[in-house]
Amino acid sequence: MNPSDLDPVRRLRVMAGATPGCVLLERVIPAPFDTVWAVVADLERELPRYQPHVRTLRVTPGRGDRLDVLALGRAGLCARFDAVLRPGWCWMQSHHIVFGLAAVPVPGGTLLARAGATRRPGLRRLLMPLLRRDFGRELDRFESRVRARLTRDTAP
Repeated sequence: MNPSDLDPVRRLRVMAGATPGCVLLERVIPAPFDTVWAVVADLERELPRYQPHVRTLRVTPGRGDRLDVLALGRAGLCARFDAVLRPGWCWMQSHHIVFGLAAVPVPGGTLLARAGATRRPGLRRLLMPLLRRDFGRELDRFESRVRARLTRDTAP
């Protein structure tokens, strides 16, 4: 099977499985794919609202679906990410962190998958249980951003 034959969520599962220490969580968001993906794709405005460690994000377009992303953390840390953003797929990687989101339409809404890991071997064991907890909370905040967008888009 060719990797390009996989839908975005299956592809993210493969990436997470091949990335040491990667945590992957999935959730069905009760909203249309286009609404869910609009929240993901609006990286500069939305990601700092659902990802608690990011204060600001600056995106510079690259070639095609490639982006350069500069993230400033709440603790004052700064990271530059190489990113790919296309419908249903977002993969960002820096020297220290990998971050991924993928989505596909499913009955009842959109299946959203969130993956992430540190590339620092000494921290992986320590961070995995924390990431699992934090990703669950992050998906709660993400879902609330989708609900806000749905409300805004359907308001008279």
